[in-house]
Amino acid sequence: MQYLNVKPKNLNIKEYRDRSATQEDCETLIDQDTTLLVDGKPVCVYIEKVPDKVDDLFDCLTRIKYDTTTRTSGLITSSKIFGYAPRNAIRNLPCRAVGLASSQPRENETLKKFADIAARIYSETNQDLSIKHKKMTEDNVIKQYKMGGSMFTSGIVNHNNPLKYHFDTGNYIGVWSAMFAFKRDVEGGYLSFPEYGIALKTSHASLSMFDGQSILHGVTPIKKMKPTAVRYTIVYYSLKSMWSCETPKGEIERMRNKRLEIELSRRSKK
Repeated sequence: MQYLNVKPKNLNIKEYRDRSATQEDCETLIDQDTTLLVDGKPVCVYIEKVPDKVDDLFDCLTRIKYDTTTRTSGLITSSKIFGYAPRNAIRNLPCRAVGLASSQPRENETLKKFADIAARIYSETNQDLSIKHKKMTEDNVIKQYKMGGSMFTSGIVNHNNPLKYHFDTGNYIGVWSAMFAFKRDVEGGYLSFPEYGIALKTSHASLSMFDGQSILHGVTPIKKMKPTAVRYTIVYYSLKSMWSCETPKGEIERMRNKRLEIELSRRSKK
């Protein structure tokens, strides 16, 4: 593991946010196990190749049926969420396991299993923060909404997505997310941190961990060397909105009571 001290640049974030990342945005490409430090504090850990066997995880990614969506930036992406989701008041949905749990349970269980591997490496490389993060989950999220024994509640798989520069939203404040990456027959597709002039190579079976809410990040162009080339990333994170979730039974009861309130209110106005 190398330790690299970096200093934030004085960037105009507005000029970068929601624009495509380029390799020219960063002077240094990280392609070995590295901890990035700012003022002596770790802000990112990159593992070039995780020590665990990941064949099952990669095979799982090839079987997932991805959803195509258009982001607010106009970028069309292919992805799939997994783990647990908070209430959705607009759609009248309770806290719940997301669709992959029922549509592809085998793949969902594989993704959840690797949350524990990410959590273990998190603890080995930034023990203090991982302890803080796990305690936040243990204190605020009931066991039905945790992925395995990890601190993570939720996740997303990205399939060949050259994501524009952005900040993550909705996670616990001041903790890290964990991102496995897999690439076959691809050049580029680096994870770029323009504020530090750093890009992570995101090699096949690599793991990157950082606070995506405070660090601007994006993906450089993905150059496919073959028609079958792929780049997958699996991001594990912890949603603060899960703190208000009740048990599945409690969530259903809450929905029923809410519907009753609405119906009684409608009747009173007639």
